[in-house]
Amino acid sequence: MNLGISAVRLSFAGGGTDLPEYYNDFGGNVIASTINHFTYVMSNKRADGKFQIFSPEFHAYIKPIPYDKLTCNTKGTELASSTIKHLNSKDGIDLMLASDVEPASGLGSSSALTVNLVNTVATLNNKNLTKNELAENAHYIQRHFLNWPMGKQDEYISAFGGFNFIKFKKDKIKIIPIKLTKLNKKELENNLMLFYVGGGTHAGILPNQVEQIKKNNQKVMSSLHQVKELAESMYQALKKSDITKFGELLHLGWTEKKKFSRNVTNTRIDRLYNKLIDAGAVGGKITGAGGGGHMLIYCEQSSKNKILEEAKNLKLKYIPFKFYSEGAKMVRLYDYKY
Repeated sequence: MNLGISAVRLSFAGGGTDLPEYYNDFGGNVIASTINHFTYVMSNKRADGKFQIFSPEFHAYIKPIPYDKLTCNTKGTELASSTIKHLNSKDGIDLMLASDVEPASGLGSSSALTVNLVNTVATLNNKNLTKNELAENAHYIQRHFLNWPMGKQDEYISAFGGFNFIKFKKDKIKIIPIKLTKLNKKELENNLMLFYVGGGTHAGILPNQVEQIKKNNQKVMSSLHQVKELAESMYQALKKSDITKFGELLHLGWTEKKKFSRNVTNTRIDRLYNKLIDAGAVGGKITGAGGGGHMLIYCEQSSKNKILEEAKNLKLKYIPFKFYSEGAKMVRLYDYKY
């Protein structure tokens, strides 16, 4: 029996510039880190050659069936089925999928799970994939197998793990680890707060963004160029240990991100964000594509208690986290025989 583990992420700057429709022409910059919230894939080979898949979060279950009966359109198990099909894995497997975070969390959980599944299925078939191969296969499954309009940052962040500056170009994706001192890392962790705001629905946001890029919508393109530059500025600030500048750039990035699509934010999200800013936050953003899920806030320590109290009044759920340095991995639990 094996357990696959892959971390979800927080994206701090440059989201949207990791869409191939953008970075193929202009290049993209993203700053993001994995955190200590995970997806899990428990797996075991079957002697009868059939496939059985459980997905408790989606209340989905595929009873043991042969490879040729496996389909990729069952909500909750489509990532697992698509991974099996894409990797042409015909030896039977039991898979159980789980996650620490809610679906549509804005924390890249679908991509983290796909990376986890690719790593799991490949390992069970005695294939050792590089981190780049894990990320590229996971992206292909979501973007081209399932036709989800994904960027590439989530897969690369989960596959590699750690706090990184990622540069996207048409012919190359470069991972640059951001080396923070222990003191600066602790300060940044302490100054960042994550809240679950609910109402996560990303449907239509990324398809609309892709459409606007293809149409060369100047408002959207200008904002994408700006967030690309903000990611570079954030990288330089972190290299100089300027943690306060990091928080200020979060706010500027959120201001630009809201121009990507009218569905990135709404009246409720704007009200919640403004309340936390009034309580002392320096900056923040809705994680992921937008529309709901989680809100990330940066503040100085002197304002933290007031912000936590305001968040409680607003009925926001506080989600503690720490940065996490590892990429997707497999752990053998025990050997099980039918």
